Amino acid sequence: MRKVVAEITIIPMGKGASVSKYIKKAIETFKEFNVKVYPTAMGTILEGDIEEVLKAYKKAHDVVLNDVDRVVSQLRIDERKDKENSVERKLKAIS
Repeated sequence: MRKVVAEITIIPMGKGASVSKYIKKAIETFKEFNVKVYPTAMGTILEGDIEEVLKAYKKAHDVVLNDVDRVVSQLRIDERKDKENSVERKLKAIS
């Protein structure tokens, strides 16, 4: 297993200033996969196997795109080989 921490931002376009109902659908989609889900105010953090993260990202992007005409999404992946890669380890490192 190639464990990664990923930050995902999905921005529905053309539906006004409030897009929380679309973001809720994306977060519920992430929960269908074998990944840990950490919603934040500006995006969502996923932790898990890279293949699961990529599948979750694609499906959430598609789910939101089904409801709007345009979606801008971003995926950033942190993958390490030298030590455990987890949200918990990262937070401990800065506290």
